[in-house]
Amino acid sequence: MSITKPGTFTQAGTRGKSKRGRTPSIDMDKIAHAVRKVSLDETDISMKDVADHLGVNVTTLYRHVGGIDGLRRIRASLSRNDLPPLPDATGHSWSSWLCVVAEYYRSALLQHPDLLDFVQAALDPDFINLEKEASILVEFGFEPRAALLAHSFLITTITGYVQQELQTIEDTRSGYAPYYSRLFQNLDAHPERLPTLSNVNLSQRDLDRDLNFKSIVTYAIAGIASQKGAPKSQQTVL
Repeated sequence: MSITKPGTFTQAGTRGKSKRGRTPSIDMDKIAHAVRKVSLDETDISMKDVADHLGVNVTTLYRHVGGIDGLRRIRASLSRNDLPPLPDATGHSWSSWLCVVAEYYRSALLQHPDLLDFVQAALDPDFINLEKEASILVEFGFEPRAALLAHSFLITTITGYVQQELQTIEDTRSGYAPYYSRLFQNLDAHPERLPTLSNVNLSQRDLDRDLNFKSIVTYAIAGIASQKGAPKSQQTVL
């Protein structure tokens, strides 16, 4: 054996040649494309899946996105681009329009659960929807600050509901009885343990997620209507 270059060994009488693989070049556009492609086939996403698609190792991908949360943020951003525009307010009162807006956000979060982790940062990173919603509410008679608070309260309410809704869906898929289903079981088996709840006369209709969402939004709108700076009437129509 002889040494031809530092760290390179060859058989005597031959010339050594170092071989070093070239690290494939990646950027955020390529990563976003890979995330979209991988997401078409997987319900979840992993660093390894995206790295394999790009032809790089996980460490290289990590340097660009900082971990799995970075990939999920990218996927959330891609999901946002697929959303329809904010619902038009024409022909609505402010309260009926907020009901439509609430369903718009609920649908978006149910279809794209990654958005839940970032909510407004992913749904509206440039504040375009927030500006549009606030301006529409001001047209309805809201003071600007009240319009902003109404939006914030509604988004917070929707986010909390959808988080619980997704958990219920996952429990059902896993064969585990969701929380309120277990309540029914307890009321049937031992009504004396829960006397106040037994007097509510709950039925299977109370497990309807759509009806429950409408009830939650009704409560939210009633709360918004009572705040300083909200219009005196909910019936103003644009």
